[in-house]
Amino acid sequence: MTVFPTLFPILLIGLIAWMMPALVPRSVPFGVRIPGARAQEPVIARQRRLYRYGVAAISLVVASVVLATGSRPALGGLGVAAELAGAVALFQVARRRIMAVKHREHWFGGLRQVVVTDTSLRTDPEPYPWRWAVPSIVLTAATVVIGILRYPHLPARLAIHFDAAGQADRYAPTSPGWAFGPVVAQVLGTALFAGLAALVLRSKAQLDAEDPQTAAVRHRRFVSSGARALLLLAACLSVTSLLTSLTAWQIVNLARPARALFPVMPLLGVVVLVAVLVRVGQNGSRLRIRASRGSGSARRTSAVNRDDDRYWRLGLLYFNRDDPSLLVPHRFWLGWTLNLARPAAWAIIAATLGAPLITALIR
Repeated sequence: MTVFPTLFPILLIGLIAWMMPALVPRSVPFGVRIPGARAQEPVIARQRRLYRYGVAAISLVVASVVLATGSRPALGGLGVAAELAGAVALFQVARRRIMAVKHREHWFGGLRQVVVTDTSLRTDPEPYPWRWAVPSIVLTAATVVIGILRYPHLPARLAIHFDAAGQADRYAPTSPGWAFGPVVAQVLGTALFAGLAALVLRSKAQLDAEDPQTAAVRHRRFVSSGARALLLLAACLSVTSLLTSLTAWQIVNLARPARALFPVMPLLGVVVLVAVLVRVGQNGSRLRIRASRGSGSARRTSAVNRDDDRYWRLGLLYFNRDDPSLLVPHRFWLGWTLNLARPAAWAIIAATLGAPLITALIR
C-alpha cells in the first residue's frame, strides 16, 4: 500500500489521457476545428488509435518503473511529468497530421462559418451553488478560530510535516509563522476554489453552430457540474488542512487508521472532480439532451462552427485579444483554461503560484 500514493496520480493521468479522444466534442478532434460532417474521416480514426496505443505504452512503462523502485515521491513526480510530456507529444503529432489533411482537402471550403451566442447565458447565468461552498468555508473558519485560541498554549515544538500515513516526521520551534502558515494556505486555497467556481459559471460558452439550442443546455449542465465538483474538492482539502493543524497543535492524536484520511481526502476530491467531468464530457459533449416536442431544439442549421484554430497555440493554449472571456473550456483536456491574452489571467496564475511562496514567507 505504501506505493499507492505514488502510483495513483500516474494511473489517473494515464486513464484520463487515454480517454480524452472520446471526451471532447466531435467538432474538435485533437484540438482541430472541423465541420461535423468530417468527424468520421479515416485520418481522425487512425490518429485516435495511434495516440491511445502510445499513451497506454507510456503509462505502462512509467507505472512499471514506480512499482520496481518502490514508494519514492520524487520519482513519482518525474513519472507524472514524463507521462504528461509523452501524452502532449502524441497529441501534437495527431493534431498536425489531422490539420495537414484538413488544409489539403479544404474541409471548410464553401461552408458558411458562424459564431453562435446565447444572451440568456449572460443575462440569466447558472446560480452560484452556495450550499456546496459552505463546508469548506465553515471548516476554514473553524481552523482559524481554533488556531487563535490554541496558540498561547502550544508546545515548544510543532509538527510541520507528515508522511503518507499521516505520522509527523519533522518538527520546528513554535512561532506564529509555523503555527499559522498552513492556516493561511487553507484560507487562500478556499478563496481560490470559491473564486474559480464563480469564474466557471461565467466561463465562455463554446456553442455548436450546427446544433445551437442543445449546445446551450449542455453548457449550463457542464459549468454547473464543474462548479459543484470544485467546491467539493475544496471541502476535501479543508478537511485535510483542519486535521493536519489539529494534529500539529496537539489537540488531537489520531489513531493510525484515521491518519490515512490525510492523503485520502484530497485524492477523493480529485477523483470526484474527474469523475464528474468525465461523466458530462468536455463542454458537456457526453450529455444526452432530450428535445422537447415542438420546441425546435433538435433542429440543426446549415452553418458550421468558425475555424478558430489560430487562437489555440499548439492546440492547448488559448490566446485571443478580441475575446473578453477570461475562462474557456479546454480544447483537449478536462475542465477550463485561461485566455492568456487577458491580464487577469496572469494575475490568477500569479496568485495560484504565489500561495506557497506567501506561506513560506510567513514562516
